[in-house]
Amino acid sequence: MQSHRSDLVAGPTAAINRLLANYQCGHCNNTTETRTDPHGNTHLLIHHDDGCPVLEGAISPLPDTLRAANPHTT
Repeated sequence: MQSHRSDLVAGPTAAINRLLANYQCGHCNNTTETRTDPHGNTHLLIHHDDGCPVLEGAISPLPDTLRAANPHTT
């Protein structure tokens, strides 16, 4: 299935790189990518599979995002 962007995160490059390296949706086989806007701000795009409950808004991406931001905590 074609993945679609469902979340967009902007912030400091170090934080974006940490999310890029560690984000994994608990409900699909997501992919991630970064882009830099014309102002030099780095953005993280998270692509979820069709039918993913996070993509559909039924489940929040916040738990997966927090785990990715703090990969050494349980």
